[in-house]
Amino acid sequence: MANRTREKLIDVARHLFARKGVENTTMVDIANASEKGRRTVYTYFKSKSAIYDAVIESESEHIVERLRKVYSLDLPPIEKLRQFIIIRFEILKMISEAPTPSESLRSLFTTNNKRYEKITQLALEKEKVMLNNILRQCMDNPDIDRRQLARLKVVMPLLQQGIDISFMRNNYHDLGVDEDSFSNVVADFILNGLHKHPTNNRTIQIY
Repeated sequence: MANRTREKLIDVARHLFARKGVENTTMVDIANASEKGRRTVYTYFKSKSAIYDAVIESESEHIVERLRKVYSLDLPPIEKLRQFIIIRFEILKMISEAPTPSESLRSLFTTNNKRYEKITQLALEKEKVMLNNILRQCMDNPDIDRRQLARLKVVMPLLQQGIDISFMRNNYHDLGVDEDSFSNVVADFILNGLHKHPTNNRTIQIY
């Protein structure tokens, strides 16, 4: 019961933050929307800052959980790497879109907030463990350049953060790439760079 109440408060706060903005949402708003008393809200969360942290952490865990499912797939390592990259774009798209604009969570993920940065960094650390294991598995492929794998291990976290920001701000169109092609452009760039003899057998739509 306690876990269900906490999850309900997080979900209510999540939608209020997205619709009204974090600054315009009060603990009273959360209490009223969840049909709980203020005392109940404060029992689980000492402040709005605490419940905001919980909302962002919950969203980060959703991201990591979906990546874990990809990580557990029985696929060749190089194909698993491709799916790992592409699923991140699908997650970002899911986060940034909603049935109505007022329910969009884009604002939560573009807020310049140190608490958000700390929690997403924890999510990236979890991703890094899975990604490094996939890269180690790729080393057995004779067509893969091991030096490039080592380089990718270093630059991938920075690349992911940059891509996330570009995607969430919806400015990838400025790069001349449409939304449907963006994930494949990135995946092709990374995977082709790992091969000893890069090939490009995909057609990318460039404007």
